[in-house]
Amino acid sequence: MSYVEPGFDAIRQAIDLSGAVYSPDLLRRYHLSLKTRRFVILCGVSGSGKTLLTRMYADAVKAEYCLVPVAPNWTTNEDLLGYYNPLSKQYYDTDFSKFLRQASRAHKSAINVEKQPEPFHLVLDEMNLARVEYYFAKFLSGMEVLTSAGKAQVTMSGPDVVDLPPNLYFVGTVNVDETTQGFADKIYDRAQVIEVTHERKEVASRIQLPEIRDVLMAIWDAVADVMPFSIRVVDEINRYVAEAARIGLPWEEAFDDQIIQKILPRVKGTDIRIGVMLQKLNDITANQFPRSNYKIQQLSYGFHTNGIVSFF
Repeated sequence: MSYVEPGFDAIRQAIDLSGAVYSPDLLRRYHLSLKTRRFVILCGVSGSGKTLLTRMYADAVKAEYCLVPVAPNWTTNEDLLGYYNPLSKQYYDTDFSKFLRQASRAHKSAINVEKQPEPFHLVLDEMNLARVEYYFAKFLSGMEVLTSAGKAQVTMSGPDVVDLPPNLYFVGTVNVDETTQGFADKIYDRAQVIEVTHERKEVASRIQLPEIRDVLMAIWDAVADVMPFSIRVVDEINRYVAEAARIGLPWEEAFDDQIIQKILPRVKGTDIRIGVMLQKLNDITANQFPRSNYKIQQLSYGFHTNGIVSFF
């Protein structure tokens, strides 16, 4: 059977029905970027739903999907593609290279019988944990050829050459923090780059417990411009407070725990806006959340004394 891609409205509806929280604008940009470039980089804070978006979209369009976590020690093409062992005369594939071969075979098979090939989505998770220019070098030029000519090739070893067919899409997820590598301009030139953020109403929609809604949104408003936290944090706070209720702990104490454990550890650095942010957090926590308030006062003292703040 020939592959038929769902329309964008059907794709968006399928993702919405999954319970994932993504704005129509973000889904539209991701959809059009894949159509335009076949190489998309999703960046944002940890827990913002970048990897989940790639899975939800692939499921919605009925694409084959492969998620490859990038390791910090990757430095060569072989880390991504595998290698040929001349002693055993055998090529040792990785999950990445196996998926490439699968996409190439599927494209050839479909074209031979004059059918539309199914899409293949290959996702490099946290792709900037290592230097992209090192381990992804073979694909940087291939991306350009694939976009302009509709197909390209990558040499695995000697005569072992694999097509990069037009039904193959690359996506990279990027966490923006101090543990990751920066990108060279040539990476951005060959990709569509989308920042994954969540609007205030999207965050509010994830708060399941009415007793914490107002105070959690007040905290979100206080930190959003400086150190925003993700939907994942909101979901964890929901679960923590709900579990606390099962053992008879008041929600105020449980929420106090979560401010210290999930939100305040992110407060660090020398941004001049931190002082104002900490003052807002101090006002929010002053009456109900004593442990968090005490920690905030410590952070504020460190910032105003030394010009820098760190949770630890």
